[in-house]
Amino acid sequence: MRFRLLATALLTAVAVAACSPGTTDSGAQGANEDVPLPGQQWALRDHRVTAAEYRTAIKRFLACIEDSGYRTGDPVISPIDGLSLLYDITPSGDPATYNDRVQRCNLGHLSMIEPTYVESHRKVMDRPLRRAVGACLEGRGVHVSGTEHNATDFAATARDEPVVVECVTETRQQLYPDLPDFAVVRI
Repeated sequence: MRFRLLATALLTAVAVAACSPGTTDSGAQGANEDVPLPGQQWALRDHRVTAAEYRTAIKRFLACIEDSGYRTGDPVISPIDGLSLLYDITPSGDPATYNDRVQRCNLGHLSMIEPTYVESHRKVMDRPLRRAVGACLEGRGVHVSGTEHNATDFAATARDEPVVVECVTETRQQLYPDLPDFAVVRI
């Protein structure tokens, strides 16, 4: 059984990390400046994240999870955006301990690197998923143009983010049942 708590822990960590006040070189808090967490500075010093840096961060994050006693799956590219790496984590024991360890590993290795990488690159949904999402939206009364390439494009067409997320989630599970359960739909 997989805990869905991981999704909450990771998204909370990203939100907390992205919203935390930064400090300037003098140590004073900056109004709008984010400072990378210590374990992530290596990738964020230049305010960009390459594919190689992102993969390294994922490897470090998963190694941290494994060092905490949990099994992980091999990361695979998400068909939703062609950028995010999806992976399974098999929890065991106390859910609070599990969430705490996942949160610690996320903050130490990934929470700011992943969104910086994914949001700075063009997202392109796999063609079969793109077709299925279009059909799902058409079935719900949304006329799609056929020129949409990602969830953001579908959201702009539909003007209804929740229905796009539903269609992406449902069709992804149908087309790619062997992929890890947890996948982010970024709009």
